[in-house]
Amino acid sequence: SSGSRTREPRRQLSISARPFTPIGERGENGSGGGGGGGGSSSGGMNIVNSHLTVHQQQLGDRLYPRVHALRPSLAGKITGMLLELSPAQLLMLLASDEALRQKVEEAMDILMNLSGHDLSSENQLDIDVLVSLNQSGSSDPSGSSGARSGKPTSGSSRLDPDPSDIGDDTSGDDNAPLFYCPGKQGFYSPRQGKASYERLNAFRNTGRILGLCLLQNELCPLFLNRHVIKYILSRPIRFHDLAFFDPVMYESLRQLVVNAENKNLSGLFSVLDLNFSIDMCTEEGGGSIELVPGGRDMEVTASNVYDYVRKYAETRMFKSQVKAIEAIRAGIFDVVPASCLENLTPEDFRLLLNGVGDINVTVLISYTSFIDESGEPSERLIKFKRWLWSIVEKMTHLERMDLVYFWTGSPALPASEDGFQPMPSVTIRPADDAHLPTANTCISRLYIPLYSSRATLRHKLLLAIKTKNFGFV
Repeated sequence: SSGSRTREPRRQLSISARPFTPIGERGENGSGGGGGGGGSSSGGMNIVNSHLTVHQQQLGDRLYPRVHALRPSLAGKITGMLLELSPAQLLMLLASDEALRQKVEEAMDILMNLSGHDLSSENQLDIDVLVSLNQSGSSDPSGSSGARSGKPTSGSSRLDPDPSDIGDDTSGDDNAPLFYCPGKQGFYSPRQGKASYERLNAFRNTGRILGLCLLQNELCPLFLNRHVIKYILSRPIRFHDLAFFDPVMYESLRQLVVNAENKNLSGLFSVLDLNFSIDMCTEEGGGSIELVPGGRDMEVTASNVYDYVRKYAETRMFKSQVKAIEAIRAGIFDVVPASCLENLTPEDFRLLLNGVGDINVTVLISYTSFIDESGEPSERLIKFKRWLWSIVEKMTHLERMDLVYFWTGSPALPASEDGFQPMPSVTIRPADDAHLPTANTCISRLYIPLYSSRATLRHKLLLAIKTKNFGFV
């Protein structure tokens, strides 16, 4: 039967999924009979892919070459397993090579651990060969550890966890962390949890700390996602802000909009079976949310996809965390008048709060002054300064951040020299190869003995900034 539109899409990969046959291997019978899933037959044999609609076959033809490049021997079986996933997961796989690779590896683990299931003889043979190869490199003759170390051994989805696994999680727990990284590592969004008074007060206090940093020209190491900054500045949050929040999902939805403009791909919406509801991740509250009233019964089509992607972005970025974001904003304005920020762009705000991420050595040199306590001739001091800056120029980005953090107490440079209070300085101490450099972060001063060689200076400086021992002097 054709029931692929009415079947409930799986949230987990299943070994019982029927294999997918790519267009080049369907032969004469399969070339025209796979559409509609009508279950027609030729000569008593089922037409290949008869369980799939035309649109599902088109989707399979897009996935198969990419799966084949990763796991050629079982590409058909794995593609069939992938085609049973939910629309949101399929969107993710189409947009992200890394997400697809993870799913393919997960499918391989399932097949290698559950190879006793009823599969076609050809696929069963392929699986048996793979399992035997895996066992040949293991001391366990039973092969019970068929999956590679560190990989999941069940069909649980890495991209979209089963709701049954979320029940006892800390998604609504007010003891959960206040922030999480939805996309790019190092950029944070609030996690409001149950939005209790105590938790919202914690967010407001966080806002007050941010306000104090702005007021006192101090840098803060908390990098907020762009949409949070835009709300603080009373700027409208747009769909394209999702690119900074969840770049993989943004690319999936952007591709969906592009496909809507292509009449040849408009049928893709039928196979994806999207509607105006989304499943929220644990950090965003979990569960399913309708984007509009009655959204579960409203299909996404080429004509309303623009409305869908806008509401998707608005719900995930803002509506699901609105109380926490409002509390942060209120905390900032407890310290800084709103009028002080009204002309800032999000980029201006980030520079003021977080500084410049890329530490420019030329700029650092222009900020820095030297104080001589060594009593050595000027020629040697000039040579020593050249050693120092040549070492800094050859440092990695992370090493420069460590140096500036050790020196000033902040891992970044301020947006302008006005941000330094006072400006950074280096005091050259008397010659001494035994001691490490030290720093007084309150006045942004670095103390370096006049080392006897460039190699000694480099070794001692890197050792000091990586040790990260601090104390009061």
